[in-house]
Amino acid sequence: MRLRASANRMTARVNPNLAATLLVSRGYTTSPSGKREPVFDPPLPVSVQVQTLTQSELEHLDRLNISNGQASVFIDRQLSSVDRATGSGGDMLTFGSDVLTPPEMRGTTWLVVALLEGWPGSGWCKAAITSQMP
Repeated sequence: MRLRASANRMTARVNPNLAATLLVSRGYTTSPSGKREPVFDPPLPVSVQVQTLTQSELEHLDRLNISNGQASVFIDRQLSSVDRATGSGGDMLTFGSDVLTPPEMRGTTWLVVALLEGWPGSGWCKAAITSQMP
């Protein structure tokens, strides 16, 4: 049973899914000058359900010393947040510019800072994201 797909059909009626481009982090390389450069897989078009963070999620992030979570996304795949042990810099989402995308989000890039729900192999996750400087 695809419970996430069933739930998304209902929530998308009041909060439409948004088109985005996903960059999956593959860690870093070091340039000849010594600067660390992020490495990503090729861009992948995705559809995400953007929602506000709940009070308990904000408190959870605060206890983890993650103070920059600004929204949450549900997506039908597993995302990765910043992880020093694996060298992952965190996946990135860039929102499209179609009319469904709120004007303040159009063309903006967001970093996955924490995973809030979902399990490997489940086919979906909920992640906290934060806006990146242009």
